[in-house]
Amino acid sequence: MTNIQTNNNIGSEEITVNTTDNLIAALVSHFQDNPQGFTGYRKEVEALLKENIKPLTAHSGKTGDDWRSEIKARFSGKGAKWVFVSLGNIEETLTSFELQGIDCTSYRENINNIGKAWIRFSGPRVHDGVKCAAFEVRTGGSTKDHTKQLHMIHVDSLDNTVEAMEKTPKALKLEENSAPMPNTKVKPTVKEVEIDTQSIHSIADEINEELEAEVVLNEAPQSDDPAEWEAFLAAEGLTDPELEDLLNEDEF
Repeated sequence: MTNIQTNNNIGSEEITVNTTDNLIAALVSHFQDNPQGFTGYRKEVEALLKENIKPLTAHSGKTGDDWRSEIKARFSGKGAKWVFVSLGNIEETLTSFELQGIDCTSYRENINNIGKAWIRFSGPRVHDGVKCAAFEVRTGGSTKDHTKQLHMIHVDSLDNTVEAMEKTPKALKLEENSAPMPNTKVKPTVKEVEIDTQSIHSIADEINEELEAEVVLNEAPQSDDPAEWEAFLAAEGLTDPELEDLLNEDEF
């Protein structure tokens, strides 16, 4: 409780400040005892606030933030933010994410492959009235920010819960199994056709036999006698009976 001394017509009476109205009355009384311009008086009041009130607020803030500073310092530095936790420790958080519609399939597959989960330090938090360290659970890939997907670990449990990682998940290639498969060209399917090779061989043999057969022609007549030529053509099978009938009809 603060007392402000005044020298106005109230005399040396002390005004006890415990409400806003009393504070205003005390300031008015103090100003009347020290009349001056508004700017000058405001500076005087600010000086009093800095001297008497600011140390109280700074001390209060420092006391409350010590644990936060310690947590931040613990996970500061290159690569220090990534840690491992057990699958059992992360399970409740993953289940909560999935109930919210967040797909954790790839993340679960990857952490199950090595038997532990990786999370990234986000900052100190007070969760349900308990001092905690908050960690991002990057279910969509370790290189993407997931500021709203947090896993809380009580400050008092950190030493027995987290395991420092030597490198980032990307550097350790912990997520390669979930990488998209490269596009590959599909070869066209060739339809197999059954061929009767025996029939083809038979036809080929017949053609070869015909080609190999020697064609023997009788010697053609040397004279111009039509009778000899008719006999020759008939012997070679080169005559046309229908044509001969027509020729015979023309003769008559």
